[in-house]
Amino acid sequence: MNIFKFEFKRLLKSAIIWSIICGALIVLFMSLFPSMKNMGMQELVGSKMDALPSELLKAFNIETTMDFTNIFDYLSYAIQYIAMASAVYGAILGVNALIREESEGTIEFLYSKPIKRSKIVTTKLCSVAAIFLIYIVIVGSFTMTTCLMVKPDNVEVMDLIINVKSIFIGIALLGYVFMAIGLLISSIIKSDKASIPVAIGIFFVTYFLGMIGKLKESFDWMKYLSPFDYYAPGEILKNGFDVTLVLVGICIIVIAIIGSYVIYNKKDMNI
Repeated sequence: MNIFKFEFKRLLKSAIIWSIICGALIVLFMSLFPSMKNMGMQELVGSKMDALPSELLKAFNIETTMDFTNIFDYLSYAIQYIAMASAVYGAILGVNALIREESEGTIEFLYSKPIKRSKIVTTKLCSVAAIFLIYIVIVGSFTMTTCLMVKPDNVEVMDLIINVKSIFIGIALLGYVFMAIGLLISSIIKSDKASIPVAIGIFFVTYFLGMIGKLKESFDWMKYLSPFDYYAPGEILKNGFDVTLVLVGICIIVIAIIGSYVIYNKKDMNI
């Protein structure tokens, strides 16, 4: 029996739905870009932003110097909401990966086959990782196509391609961090009833910790508790990847996956 094939087919439909919804949102966001310049929206948005404290804007990953008539500044602002949705989706995939078999009662069927627990974890992990990669490719394609359609004449196509590619590499890493954390939680919990609230909670708790860290310098260390800030689209476009934060994210992935194997192999199953 091919667990990977079965799991991949089961998750593909939801992946396509997530991809279409997020792709449609980015098309909607980017279709508004030409109006930022042609209708004087930059002045209106700028006046509203100037009325807010700079610390608050920074907490929401908005720079006071952000120019919404610049396609890269506008993209970095719009795409952060897609990055948030992607992180939540990655967490949902991870949290549901192992616990679903116990909740649906199919774990007993798996145990009737000569399959080790470690192989179950491996195939589940590979299937959710592949599904998330498909999601990233589809949403990235939506973004690339839309940006090419609305880009100003003074923006080089290659620059646009490189920047969009960098953003989605960051979003992919972000999703895999939350997926790994979700997989670890999936190896611990006993029921999938709370899986989606847990997945959403994981993201927003860490996101708000990162916001607190940006409000005051003495709390700057809290950015390490917020994976979203490791791969924030605005930072990637402005300063590139922070190698230290990228390595922290990779370490979280490795530790969470190893922990999932260890805990799942010792777990008392609901059979």
